[in-house]
Amino acid sequence: MQVFVASLEQCLKSENWPAALCLALSLPDMAGAIENPEAKPQKRYAQWFDRWVGPKYRTNVLSGQHAFLSGAECYALKCAMLYQGFDADNGRRKDAIDAFYRFHFTSVATEHCEHKNRTLQLHTDRFCRDVGEGCEAWLKSIKNDARKSAALNRALKIAIPL
Repeated sequence: MQVFVASLEQCLKSENWPAALCLALSLPDMAGAIENPEAKPQKRYAQWFDRWVGPKYRTNVLSGQHAFLSGAECYALKCAMLYQGFDADNGRRKDAIDAFYRFHFTSVATEHCEHKNRTLQLHTDRFCRDVGEGCEAWLKSIKNDARKSAALNRALKIAIPL
């Protein structure tokens, strides 16, 4: 798993935004499968994202907490980007298709989490770093969990220098 986080950082350093986004949108899938293997993919993805990345995308308002980007929305965004709006469990997803119009990745840092014409602007670098940091925190939190560590050790191995 660490190799994917390191690869995300390399993509960000080289400004390879499409590869960085693909990795950032995939990491919650990988981590969620280890965290909660019995849950359906959408549920485990959303739960993992909401716990480890979501706090950076929530704010307090008078009526309570407002999420700029929820785990369910990020899952739809992942399906939109990686699978052109399809989900292995449910086929074509309207929310994934809508994600093409509801989210826009930008290179302008000051536009992060701003709405423009009903479209949430996400600064590509910051979003990817937020997911990477969430993954790093999650990895630290599970280092003493035998089941999760064993699952990590069974994962795909790619030998590259970190």
